[in-house]
Amino acid sequence: MSIKFGLTASYPGADYNGYIQFVKEAENMGFDSVWFPDHLVFVSQGREALDAWTLITSASKETRKIQLGAVGDPHRMHPAVLAHRLATVDQLNNHRTNICLGVGEAMNLDPFGIKWDNPLERLSESMDIMRMLWLNDHTNPITYDGKYFKLKDAFIQIKLPNANKDIPMHIATTTKSGLKLTGEKANGWIPIDLTPELYSRYYSQIKSSADSINRSLEDFDPCLWVFTSLGKNEDEAYASLEPWRYVCIMQNQLEHAGYSLNIPEEYKGLNYFNVLPTDEEKRNKLRELGGFFPREAVIDFTITGSKDDCIKKIEKFIEKGVKHFIFFHYFSPDFREAQRVYSEEIIPYFRS
Repeated sequence: MSIKFGLTASYPGADYNGYIQFVKEAENMGFDSVWFPDHLVFVSQGREALDAWTLITSASKETRKIQLGAVGDPHRMHPAVLAHRLATVDQLNNHRTNICLGVGEAMNLDPFGIKWDNPLERLSESMDIMRMLWLNDHTNPITYDGKYFKLKDAFIQIKLPNANKDIPMHIATTTKSGLKLTGEKANGWIPIDLTPELYSRYYSQIKSSADSINRSLEDFDPCLWVFTSLGKNEDEAYASLEPWRYVCIMQNQLEHAGYSLNIPEEYKGLNYFNVLPTDEEKRNKLRELGGFFPREAVIDFTITGSKDDCIKKIEKFIEKGVKHFIFFHYFSPDFREAQRVYSEEIIPYFRS
């Protein structure tokens, strides 16, 4: 499998037209995929949280080959409704649709009273139901008696454009039980904020899980959602990324990577996924948390530096199993220039 390069469709000041233009440019620049954050809100203020699947639908009509995906959760929508929506989009863009599901984020669930207890169990049931609905029709409706979902003689009246393939479902996780589920059921894996060594450690658990049920991972898509800052040199690139340290690394992953930090108790457990946008005190503490992350760790968990620095880091991740990079790239000193360097110099380097 060749190495793939994607981008996250998220940058300051983006509006509807800006996002669509961004996807068109990404396709023209040779990127393989664009992924939208499927959010109702963001922790940061001053930006719109546009509906990811509406944007993907519009972008599908303006592009020809680039893969389009969203990263969200299985809790805000019944799996039958989500299966129907995905099948519609997939028919529109001729099987270029992808989805990544995680356990969920407090900001998108708690304020709205949406249940997400036992999120992995809910995720597993949702995946099963969606795949059954894609494969069956009125001649063979499905009945499903799960812990969270119950269906009787159910089917959806739409077919996928490729009858031999379902829509690829990735999982965003690094927990032991999540990695086990990924090895058993997912088409791919999209973790965030890892070092090459941690990536290898977690990916080996996915492989072990697949081996335990004699499942082949030949067509599996091992991705990495990673922050990158590309500049003239490491100092310039890091200076641009430094204010955003608090979102570049998860506390628990720092510990797993062997960093011993003296983080005060009031900051313990804080991360981007459990802070609500209306909680100003926690939002401030989350930003302050980044001050405890040393430069060495930030460099370790990101792809930061000159073009050559970034190439070397990408090679390290490839050695550990990454085959699909999804860059969070607007932290670069000039993110448009960084996008050009990736397009015209880094991607061709790996494809040659």
